[in-house]
Amino acid sequence: MKKLAALALVGLAASSLVFGTTIVPGNAIAQQPSIRSVNPNVALDGNWRLQWRVSGINHQARLSMNGNYGRMIVTARMPNGRVITAEQRMTLRPTANGFILQGSRPTIPGTNRRVPNYNPDVFRIQVVGRNQLLVTNCSSGFCVPVNMRRI
Repeated sequence: MKKLAALALVGLAASSLVFGTTIVPGNAIAQQPSIRSVNPNVALDGNWRLQWRVSGINHQARLSMNGNYGRMIVTARMPNGRVITAEQRMTLRPTANGFILQGSRPTIPGTNRRVPNYNPDVFRIQVVGRNQLLVTNCSSGFCVPVNMRRI
């Protein structure tokens, strides 16, 4: 019975906190949605082709995004001619300066087997003008420029 009375007092105290008033200083002005909106982020919706070069290795990728999530298939041609293909799930999140597009768990396309020696890709995306993006791949401890275009 003591527990029930204690819970009732806690509930009463918590509910009394809800009845406060909110005062908004000045006039409230509606703001236009920003390109950095979070739920869901539609700025990169669609299909994209990406190209970049890290330490002499050419990378080409096809990215498909829907809101904050997508998938990307990367093909990397090694200097010895060997080709590595990796599929990643991608997550887009806003930052103060644009977006971070983060890959996770690179696998051999169509399987759940991890691709050995291929780390998830991390892209930094900045909006630099109307319909213009500045994209860098920062997966290797340093950032390299990326050519990214809608297809």
